[in-house]
Amino acid sequence: MSDPAFALQAAIHARLDGDAALTALVGAGRIHDGPPRAAALPFVAFGRWRVRPLDAVGGVAHEHRLELVVRSAAGGRREASAIAERAVAALGEAGLAPDGHRVVSLALIERTSGEGRDRRSFEAVAVLRVVTEPVA
Repeated sequence: MSDPAFALQAAIHARLDGDAALTALVGAGRIHDGPPRAAALPFVAFGRWRVRPLDAVGGVAHEHRLELVVRSAAGGRREASAIAERAVAALGEAGLAPDGHRVVSLALIERTSGEGRDRRSFEAVAVLRVVTEPVA
């Protein structure tokens, strides 16, 4: 069985990379494993990811709390927030299928936005809670 975090990350990456509406907002190939240092803006990247096991009948479920980080140079918070909103919507539109696992629930915990560290860009962060369990 595959690691639940990596399986979920691959499924999320594939979903976001294949979403035409998100690609229209950020451009092709702008979904990253982590915030790249010199990438063109805007982009979506995975931020912090925490995983904890949950007891479940028939196996071990996992709770994932992950961040999707959006960086943008245009439009203030508006563009970054719109991209984050679309990314979250894309994940909720159809069931994710992580290899060897099933998504039991997916929820947006919070979304924040603000000025980037460089003081020239803007950042929006969507924090998600996802529960997975192994497929029998």
